[in-house]
Amino acid sequence: MKKLKILCIIPARAGSKGLKNKNIIKLKNKSIIEHTINQAKRSKYISQVSVSTDSKKIQNISKKNNIWCEKLRPKKISRDNSKLYDALKFVTDNIDYVPDILVELHPTHVFRTTKLIDNAIKIFLDKKGIDSLISVLRVKNTSHPDFIIDIKNKLIRFNKSPTIFNRHFLKPKYQSSGIILISKFKDFIKNKSMVGRKCFGYEIKDDIEKIDINNVIDYEFCKFLLKNDYKKL
Repeated sequence: MKKLKILCIIPARAGSKGLKNKNIIKLKNKSIIEHTINQAKRSKYISQVSVSTDSKKIQNISKKNNIWCEKLRPKKISRDNSKLYDALKFVTDNIDYVPDILVELHPTHVFRTTKLIDNAIKIFLDKKGIDSLISVLRVKNTSHPDFIIDIKNKLIRFNKSPTIFNRHFLKPKYQSSGIILISKFKDFIKNKSMVGRKCFGYEIKDDIEKIDINNVIDYEFCKFLLKNDYKKL
């Protein structure tokens, strides 16, 4: 059996609305993006690591870490409303490497572990009949399904009394996450997306690994955890 070529792409735009320059600010003496770069480089499955960016600073950080970031992606595919597909395809169009599988890692999940990455890839390789995998987070759901909220009159009406409703009957719900996404390269091209029609939901259960740095509160919380040795990087 031939060794599969697995390309990891880390999409990282310049700037940020929630936290200025979030991908390059320091956390534990490394820029935020470097934590994800190191996670990917330590993987026993990933054979090539790359960064897709429109930032010269991020490009320099990537090259310093000896990963592919030879070309800056155009601004026209780096806007707020740009599709991630275009950012990822920019790498596959320009890198001298034809992968069998793509792995997408968003840089703001600094507590993601290489063990998590490798476990997700192994599941993807072993599981039959799927074309993609996406990390998902279970959403805490305690809402009463029979509440009817009248915003105009600020009234809450219900069909059953909430005092007799058992929340344990509620079905679990999940939301997607950028901790890790995996797709067969041919399906990525066909679907124009990392998420195919036969996508497996890989649940992330560790609350620390779920952390996504999007604003100052997230960033300060991560610094607090590290300062108190709650989680080491």
